Amino acid sequence: MLQISLGLVELQASIVGLITGILYTAVNAPIPAPNVLGGIFAIVGTFIGFAAVAAMRNQLTFVF
Repeated sequence: MLQISLGLVELQASIVGLITGILYTAVNAPIPAPNVLGGIFAIVGTFIGFAAVAAMRNQLTFVF
């Protein structure tokens, strides 16, 4: 069974991502992520597709 949860790890990852983005912008370095909205949508779409197939197989639970 796969679990999708929103908790401390996700909060920490968001904070680290925010700090990384601020630091890279401060030193005028290219960000270590897709720098166009299309790339970000591709990553999100991949995750949504994964979750959809797992849900159809009854292998997915959401934990909050």
